[in-house]
Amino acid sequence: MEEVELILKNSTPFCDLSAEFPEITMFRWCSSVVDYVEIYGESDVVRNATEKLMLITESIDSEVVTSGMIEKHVSAGISCRCTTANSSIRLAESMNLLWEAPAVYANGEEKLRLISFSGNDLEAFYQEASRQGQVVIGRKRKIEPDSLRDVYSISLKDLFGELSPKQALYLREAVGMGMFSSPRGSTVEELAMVHGLSKSTMQEHIDKARNKLIKAMEPYLTLYIHSRLKP
Repeated sequence: MEEVELILKNSTPFCDLSAEFPEITMFRWCSSVVDYVEIYGESDVVRNATEKLMLITESIDSEVVTSGMIEKHVSAGISCRCTTANSSIRLAESMNLLWEAPAVYANGEEKLRLISFSGNDLEAFYQEASRQGQVVIGRKRKIEPDSLRDVYSISLKDLFGELSPKQALYLREAVGMGMFSSPRGSTVEELAMVHGLSKSTMQEHIDKARNKLIKAMEPYLTLYIHSRLKP
């Protein structure tokens, strides 16, 4: 089996939307029933892109199931009307390829990760997608059948669902500032000062976030260990 990361540039609806609003980044999940789309960027641009998304939805006889905007982020659920002509995802599925969610759209390009059980299927997809636009192979690697669990078994909700928004934010910033690097790039005191908190309060937030994350990882660590035990 092979895993390949493709960068596509075509006239499908989401690529067109991304090209019209290059300042945004979109993430797309599709269940063949509902397309779930998240859009990130500056508030006014995101708002305009969302309005255009609604028009695109109407043009393909689809409908918005749910939508909402929080600051610089919009999420929308759309009834799926994908076909092999207007969706790289549906084209891949029609050729016996698995795709790894989410598909990512930025600067008019779609980044799509596929898993192929046959080189012929991948070549057929490449040929057909090339007729619809530009296709560039960004990365390609061989994978073993049991490694599929590495792709499909981890859920963001499972990993981060127990963290409060503040805990997630402070932990991310702690990592970004190098608090867990060696040598250490920053201290709890420095992060606390950024947010106007005491050292002890910030330390409590970081400790709770780290402990929750480690606990959430335990089932995946167990699966990983057992999947690599030698018979």
